[in-house]
Amino acid sequence: MKKILLGMVLLTATAVQAMEDNDTTIINNAHKVMVITNDSLQQIKVVGKDEDKQYVYENLIQIVDTNYVSETRTYRELNAVNWKVGKKDQDGWSSDCVTLHFGLGVSNPTNVSNGIDFRPFSSWEAMIWAQYEHTPKHKLQTYSVGLGFTSRGYGIRDDKMLYKGEDGVVGLYDYPTGAASRSSRITISSLSVPFLFKQKFGHKSHYSLTLGPVVNFNIAGTLNNSFELEDDDYNVTTKNIGYRPVTVDFMGIFRAYGFGFYVKYSPMSVLKTNRGPEFRALSFGLYL
Repeated sequence: MKKILLGMVLLTATAVQAMEDNDTTIINNAHKVMVITNDSLQQIKVVGKDEDKQYVYENLIQIVDTNYVSETRTYRELNAVNWKVGKKDQDGWSSDCVTLHFGLGVSNPTNVSNGIDFRPFSSWEAMIWAQYEHTPKHKLQTYSVGLGFTSRGYGIRDDKMLYKGEDGVVGLYDYPTGAASRSSRITISSLSVPFLFKQKFGHKSHYSLTLGPVVNFNIAGTLNNSFELEDDDYNVTTKNIGYRPVTVDFMGIFRAYGFGFYVKYSPMSVLKTNRGPEFRALSFGLYL
């Protein structure tokens, strides 16, 4: 029965193509082709073409009362996580999508003022961003702008603590005599706007490189000092520490098979020049 059905399909396809050339469908660079066959049905499904991952072509042929019924349709699948729409013309699709990204890394303060000793791997940053991405048709380049939240923490060694004096300037101070379990850090929270350019290494490549600046609108900054003294725990949080309201970072991301590694440099000091010690930061970590 399968051989008879397949023979009917081939003969019919040949006859139709001979009579009407317009029935021929050509799909270039298909991403996936599936053929499903049983005693009464044959289905051909093509998913993706060129740069359009959401293109779907389906052709269904069934045997009904010794006659065959053919149905053909094309449509686009929308992904709930990566929502993509496009504007179609004769040359292809230009695609636009909104993507959600997460980043987590460690930060290494640089250009540090004399006397401040940051503890290795105790400075960190975390981010969650939504990005609007535009990819021109048949291109390997993607342009994006985003909005998200970034939190950064910078911790120093426990021999000194950062403290805001009566003059409003942040400086290094001694812990109370006998204090144990000591910790001192600066925490900055920001609304971040990344402007990024992504270059893929091929239409079907799983590798890409992304570069661009990130503008941070710093909305909160605190000093957090904690220690134990005579069986009591102390946790002191200080606000209004004189952080810069706007800073700019430079970021690079290398992606492979959906996973990313990022490096980011912050050339602007976290605190204002007259409000505390100056330092920059070089950070790196995972970006998804």
